[in-house]
Amino acid sequence: MIMNIMKQTEQKILKFIAREKLIEPEDKLLIAFSGGPDSVFALHFFSKFQKKYKIELMAVHFNHNLRGKESDQDEMFCESLCEQLNIPLYTVQLDVKSFAKKNKFSVEEAARKMRYKNLEEIASDFGCSKIITAHNQSDNTETVLLNFFTGTGYSGFAGIPVKRENIIRPLLCLPKQEILEYLEANKISFRVDSSNLKNDYKRNFLRNKIIPQLKERLNPSLDDAVFRSSKNLEHFSKEVEKIFRKNITKYIRKESESVRIKTKFFESNDREITGEILKRVLRNYFDHDFDFNDYEKIKSLVENQKGKSVQISSKLAAIREKDTIVLLNDTDSCPVIQTITIGETKIIGENKFGIEHVEKKDVKIGNNKKLEFISADKLDDIFILRKWKSGDWFIPLGMKHKKKVSDFLTDSGIETIKRKNCLVLGNRNQIVWLVGLRIDDRFKINSKTKKVVKLWMK
Repeated sequence: MIMNIMKQTEQKILKFIAREKLIEPEDKLLIAFSGGPDSVFALHFFSKFQKKYKIELMAVHFNHNLRGKESDQDEMFCESLCEQLNIPLYTVQLDVKSFAKKNKFSVEEAARKMRYKNLEEIASDFGCSKIITAHNQSDNTETVLLNFFTGTGYSGFAGIPVKRENIIRPLLCLPKQEILEYLEANKISFRVDSSNLKNDYKRNFLRNKIIPQLKERLNPSLDDAVFRSSKNLEHFSKEVEKIFRKNITKYIRKESESVRIKTKFFESNDREITGEILKRVLRNYFDHDFDFNDYEKIKSLVENQKGKSVQISSKLAAIREKDTIVLLNDTDSCPVIQTITIGETKIIGENKFGIEHVEKKDVKIGNNKKLEFISADKLDDIFILRKWKSGDWFIPLGMKHKKKVSDFLTDSGIETIKRKNCLVLGNRNQIVWLVGLRIDDRFKINSKTKKVVKLWMK
């Protein structure tokens, strides 16, 4: 009886792998190996069927350093089992807490991001053609319900993909209970993550409290039912992909550090389409997990005036421009303040700046706003280059009265996204040059000028 159950479980996976075309002969598989029941099952299964598939195996274990000795014992268990099965193991130490704190992620999210980043790098370094993660049907149920409760679009209901690029999940055809029964029947030991027993995290709360009630009261085969529904949606989403690509080409433009979305995009599509496309844009370009509130924040800018902005997260902002909404990482790309001496050049951000003495006879006035000549008779040799701030003023060349830098930028039609990063060059607490735009009238060259300085940026 036990042998029949074991065979049925193995046959399920073999058929699933064949149907989804997950593995090819000569593949080198990198198995994400935590030591928990799912990854232990995956390791034993592919070790058993290695010759059938004509594949090479390798495992990687991530020590998240979150549970003290327990984490270290997990690592030792993984080393022992891989040695027993003659499977090479690569171990990685992750400082999840520091990464989460630095990037303002939850511990769960930080651990996931670090794992996937390292999986890709290790697969590349060791020439692995596929990465296996041991997600099962029960994990998929949790993901679908989490997405439902947090208000994601229909793609969230598609659950965990069977394959995405070089990552495959061959255990998605099995519920957790079937995996546990198989391991018990084979007397295969595994590690239990004690943190999974606590309800501190949303996923654990669903797993330990909500889903058991749903299975008891509504459907004992909940995992299978959710999996079938989610995979139908996943296949449907591939058809919808054409609509997304068309919209992205027409309305969305990726720039070096930002993404521009035409406001017409929001007028030409219904809420579901715009929400799904925004979700992809934020995930692909900014590594941001999209939720319903993000959509509302971005959409609110469509009805707002130019210059208005909203904070999407601690690191991501959206700004309303003339006929677009700009998404950008909300970080400064260059230092707040730099000193630069006559005769010196400096690289700040993506630009190179220079100040140098020139003879008056060599002055050539042109239309290049990145090249200016000024009278430095009443200036020091050391200049200050910084971002402009509220309250800054200067007398623009050709004018007789002072003007706020903010007003000058607005009147010049400089976009908000570019406005915030404009620089001023100062000397003796006076603005000499609004860099790349206009020098101060007080420092223009005249017949009495003796000391001429050339200002330039590239």
